[in-house]
Amino acid sequence: MKIKKIIYLLIVVIVFLACNSKVVYDDNKQVSQESWKISDKLYYEVDIKDTVKTYKLAINIRNTIDYPYSNIYFYLNTILPNGKVTKQDTIECYLSYPDGTWKGKGSSKMKDNRFWIAKNVKFDQVGKYIFELRQATTDSTLRGISDIGLHIEYQD
Repeated sequence: MKIKKIIYLLIVVIVFLACNSKVVYDDNKQVSQESWKISDKLYYEVDIKDTVKTYKLAINIRNTIDYPYSNIYFYLNTILPNGKVTKQDTIECYLSYPDGTWKGKGSSKMKDNRFWIAKNVKFDQVGKYIFELRQATTDSTLRGISDIGLHIEYQD
């Protein structure tokens, strides 16, 4: 009898958490720490089903302490479900504080950060959106970046 109650409680908790999840998309892609070329593009395919709700978007960055700069630039293109490409966005993320201390969570050699890049976003079309991301630093090859991700969730 006690086991049935525990199972029932677990099912209720799982259903409750699943129904209240704000996360729509979260995927990280590994890049070569030795040579992330300026021409290498990362693609994130997101299926948007709700055009009424508002969303917020973030970039996840995992870097090593060998990353040579305090910030990083990205170019972001969005390809709409109808194939149209939106205006390219330039994004800057600061990976360290002015005193040189690294931002983020993680071990002494790896740091994880999430940078909110857009809030109150409305997607006008239902369907698959493709987000194309590439590094936009002055280096033709960049070292010290391990993973780059896209995170989308419903706006509160």
